[in-house]
Amino acid sequence: MRALIGAVLLAVRTVCRIGTLAAFAVLVGVVVIQVLGRVPGVPTVPWTEEVARFALVYLVGFSCGLAVLRGEMVNVDLFVSPLPPRARWVAERLSDLVVLGFSLAILPGAWDYVAFSEGERARSLDIPMLPIYAVMLLIPASLAFFSVMRLLGFGQQGSPAHGETV
Repeated sequence: MRALIGAVLLAVRTVCRIGTLAAFAVLVGVVVIQVLGRVPGVPTVPWTEEVARFALVYLVGFSCGLAVLRGEMVNVDLFVSPLPPRARWVAERLSDLVVLGFSLAILPGAWDYVAFSEGERARSLDIPMLPIYAVMLLIPASLAFFSVMRLLGFGQQGSPAHGETV
């Protein structure tokens, strides 16, 4: 059973990593287009700001679960780092439970938000907004999934010192 859960986790992590890289690549590409649009003689396009916002939201959507899995989403280093190992483990599991509870609590609202957006279109691109708003479901679902994975012992240990602690 643990091997099956590990395989599912690997698949979801892979999708999230690819999604994160794709969103980042789109963001970089759009910003390059925006910068080049400031060069005299290069035409500007009106949709770059809207696409950049969408890319940022998807960047968060795909990467937030990965951050939870590494224990870096809710990470109060100044509080957790000085604790002894057992107390640190307890504090990390408590934050996993808080993230899980919060993400499950907002999931129904996210569903309603996406459901009520059917038929809306992006202003500058004239594309349906449903795929854009779907990220509002992706975020709490991803947070919940990766929190459960951490609680089941599949969490990864991030680097213990990021330079923020004293």
